Amino acid sequence: MKKFLIFFFSLFQIIFIIFLYFLSGFRPKRKNLWGFGSLAGKEFRGNSKYLYKYLEKNHKEIEIYWIAKSRKENLKLKKQGVNSLYAYDLNSLKKISSTSLFFCTHGFVDLVLALTRKAQIIMLGHMTYSIKNNSRKDFLKRKNFFDRIFEFVKFGYFYIRKIDFGIYSSKFSKENLITQDEWYPREKMIFGLPKSDYLLLLKNEKNSNKFLKKKTPEKEKIILFLPTRRNNKNFNIFNYGFSPKKFENFAETNKCNFFISHHPTNVNTDIPIYDLKKLYMINLDGNLIDVALNEADLLITDYSSIFADFLVFNKPIIFAKFDHENYINETGIKIDYEKLPGPKANNWDEILFNVKESLYVNDSFSKERENWINNLYYIKDGKNCKRIVNHFKDFKKI
Repeated sequence: MKKFLIFFFSLFQIIFIIFLYFLSGFRPKRKNLWGFGSLAGKEFRGNSKYLYKYLEKNHKEIEIYWIAKSRKENLKLKKQGVNSLYAYDLNSLKKISSTSLFFCTHGFVDLVLALTRKAQIIMLGHMTYSIKNNSRKDFLKRKNFFDRIFEFVKFGYFYIRKIDFGIYSSKFSKENLITQDEWYPREKMIFGLPKSDYLLLLKNEKNSNKFLKKKTPEKEKIILFLPTRRNNKNFNIFNYGFSPKKFENFAETNKCNFFISHHPTNVNTDIPIYDLKKLYMINLDGNLIDVALNEADLLITDYSSIFADFLVFNKPIIFAKFDHENYINETGIKIDYEKLPGPKANNWDEILFNVKESLYVNDSFSKERENWINNLYYIKDGKNCKRIVNHFKDFKKI
């Protein structure tokens, strides 16, 4: 019954969006009014945030605002000094429909799509490089016929228009991220990403001591474990040979502090919390992750694109192949996993072995990391934001 109601609500929603979309094209667009959004309007984060901050500091001639899709988030951002609009206020809708350029990270869900006709949409993206399959077309192929129809109607607004421009870190990155989905960017541009500018700034900071280092004894190592989202309600990273006693002995002997942050949208929310020395369960939002990456000595992840951000710092990475076959069948991966720039671990014994090996014995993947860094980040001048803004200022003749 619930699915039936969602189906007909979505059908009505698409008709309403198409009607508004048609009308929005008659409203004049202001070439110096630019809108920003990220993570479906839930957070001020990622590439959109860093480009917004750059414009705020350097280009007063351009009016910028942030799209928040909850009143709570809108109020929070206003208190932080962000020029935030609650997306569904009448005055906000007027401003959004007058906007000439929109910048997003997660696509149409970051914006008010119904008000974007005759405006340009620029996808900055939320990944530099993807391990897992990021094509919605491929996702739908895994569904049965009726589920495909349901998903098509539920997300039918995706087919109203295309994104105009996509910004990528490199040719290597672009070729990885492009899919055959209908709404993906018409024109692809290699300017580098705003977030990379920020990560380079963090890397060059002296004596960073903002977050994880406050909890870590001096001269001890910080190990950051960031698993990706899992749809399997039974998946638990501690089910792969984790021994509390063995862990504590290893962490104490090798002076390693482990910080684990599970993906916030995991289906399994009932993962045990161990009260162990040098094991910290933390919740990182999209902003704190960047600071944590800078402070970490080693990253452990599984199929998360976060490994590409961590490459900026050129430190060891371990890839945890937990439940590998099921993950491939459920989500799919788009690359040869074995070619990733770090050792692969099937269980906790292999993780602990590779932590010690990478930090204290032989960082055997250093050359592979260098190759990946050069392929992903061959633009390393910290001027990605400047390139993007100058291009679109010229494009809009500002």
